[in-house]
Amino acid sequence: MGNEKRIRDIMVPIEEYHTIDQDAELRAAMKIVKKDYEDMKAGKIAGFHKTLFVTGESGKIVGKLSIHDFVQGLIPDHAKAPELSRAYYSVLSSRALEVEEEIRDFQQRFEWLHSGFLGLIKQAAGKKVKEVMSPVHPVLKEEDTINHAIYAMFKEKVRRPLVVRDGQIVGVVDSIHIFNEFIELVAFE
Repeated sequence: MGNEKRIRDIMVPIEEYHTIDQDAELRAAMKIVKKDYEDMKAGKIAGFHKTLFVTGESGKIVGKLSIHDFVQGLIPDHAKAPELSRAYYSVLSSRALEVEEEIRDFQQRFEWLHSGFLGLIKQAAGKKVKEVMSPVHPVLKEEDTINHAIYAMFKEKVRRPLVVRDGQIVGVVDSIHIFNEFIELVAFE
């Protein structure tokens, strides 16, 4: 237990990740990821981080932009409105004009499902990064155990917990880092 690895031993330094300003357009973030992807395909780099960290006015990290965030950002804002329940529609059914208006609104919110994918990408590319990013919560300290990382990732539902030192973000832990330790320590018989 005394010589057990700590978060500092498995984390990836934050400097290895790209950052982008929260007021940048999503197309700028897409260009960063695309360049890394093309460099990897060309054999210039072995791999790359698919998450970008988002900085605020002070230059501090205020969010993250992952593949999940990119894809979710493709959904038009008007389609994200909460769905109306069947019970609500049944109450309105006696009022034909109101129902017709609600149905027309519903159809308009989801007409994007029948448009081309390129159109979605073009529409999303102009969004600000801060409209699409996910918040980050530094939840680990360098001296924490790997068990703390597991807890943060699965109990607290934080995919990539950030690591702090003296209040400053210094690293990131991902499930692959924990899996690598798992593989190293498993005794195969």
